[in-house]
Amino acid sequence: MKTVFFSLLLVLCVTGGTLTAQETEGTPEPRKARGRVAYFVSTSIPKGVENPVSVLLGQKILRLTLSNRMASEPVKIPADGIVRLVREVENPENPGKPKYQTLAQALVPDGMSKALIILIPVKKTKAGLLFRTKIKDLATFKGGDYLYMNLSPLNVAVELGSTKIGLKPGQDQIYDAPVLSKSTNVPVRYSYYHPTQKIWKMISASTVVLRATRREICIFSWDPRYKRIDYRGVTFPVSE
Repeated sequence: MKTVFFSLLLVLCVTGGTLTAQETEGTPEPRKARGRVAYFVSTSIPKGVENPVSVLLGQKILRLTLSNRMASEPVKIPADGIVRLVREVENPENPGKPKYQTLAQALVPDGMSKALIILIPVKKTKAGLLFRTKIKDLATFKGGDYLYMNLSPLNVAVELGSTKIGLKPGQDQIYDAPVLSKSTNVPVRYSYYHPTQKIWKMISASTVVLRATRREICIFSWDPRYKRIDYRGVTFPVSE
């Protein structure tokens, strides 16, 4: 009788372990990625793009939420360095096997341990891409820094304290902040060059706070409804 009892107990333990393993495989991977990692920032999220998005890392699919105001949680960079945003599509040849359309692809260079992948929407290409990507090495983008990106068709000028930054269409540049022992208020002014009046016009002027605990991204874009330059910020906390 004891033999039967212990045999039954062994079967239950093995079965329970199998179910737990299956459930673990179906849950999202913990976001505390180890080793080489990448973060995502989207300059905007086009209509029709599912969010959370699916990220293909080697043979693994992770679900990741994109925000217009914050950088994403980190994902582990696979051995080949290729990170893809994908969408599951029908596979008529083998309905039981998922097939994926690539929406964005980035190759993180060897030697880059922490990367920022910037997603910039484009008109859908023949290959189905909906974003082009830019990669920034976080070793050069530290706490207190500002990354300025000009996605508008006009020249933009940034005055941050005594620093002046000029941005042609499509350009980006990092403001390298000094070592910060405390939060620091700095005056800022944004301007654009009017193509017909041939003069610089102010977009806005205010004060920003530089903090060693976070990086900031300022994105200049074109508003087609009002035919003017718009801008917005993205915060990227320093967690490492």
